[in-house]
Amino acid sequence: MKDPIRTFLVDDHPVVVAGARALIEASDDIICVGEAYTGTDALAKIEGTAPDVVVLDVSLPDMNGFFLAEQLVERGFRGHIVVMTLYENRSYVERALQAGAKGFVQKRSVGLNLLLAIRSATLGGLFFDPPTAFEMLTPPEPEMVQRVSAGESELTTREEEVLRLIALGYSNKEIAHRVAVSVKSVETYKARGTEKLNLHSRAQIVHYAVTHGWMPASDAGAAKA
Repeated sequence: MKDPIRTFLVDDHPVVVAGARALIEASDDIICVGEAYTGTDALAKIEGTAPDVVVLDVSLPDMNGFFLAEQLVERGFRGHIVVMTLYENRSYVERALQAGAKGFVQKRSVGLNLLLAIRSATLGGLFFDPPTAFEMLTPPEPEMVQRVSAGESELTTREEEVLRLIALGYSNKEIAHRVAVSVKSVETYKARGTEKLNLHSRAQIVHYAVTHGWMPASDAGAAKA
């Protein structure tokens, strides 16, 4: 039997933590190995429990949840991060992706989507719950669409391949291994491709991938080839 997915919860509201823990403990394949109500406490405990997935809120009493995610990555955390928050704005999603999160779940949809996000994260996928996916699929400004269309035909095969993999949640290191090039080459292909398409964030790359048929809209929640 496959080992259960080990999760750690970080939220300053005990009721939210209790609800998320109840969902997790009712599943057959996920367990909760710890919880914290502040970022400082989380940093101390996560190192000792080594969870597969950390589920964290953006708003914590002592530090921003995005900063916490960045701190975990910098300290060598090898698991995955899922953001669970009240905030719905696109900018929060973009910030979560930049911080290294693999999932984004609004608290109003936790009951239906938290377990899906956790499972997707362990597979290396990128998960948006339906409300977030809808926000990310909102058409960009007309001026941006015009500039993107002009650059699309200029992409080389390698640039397109790299951007597709970025949209699907792969890191530069994973992409380098997958397409048999150096990490520096991946960074170069990414820079050239995003410049041609006028894309400035990972969230914009994901939006472009979905709206241009690189990954089906139905898979915007979780996908990794």
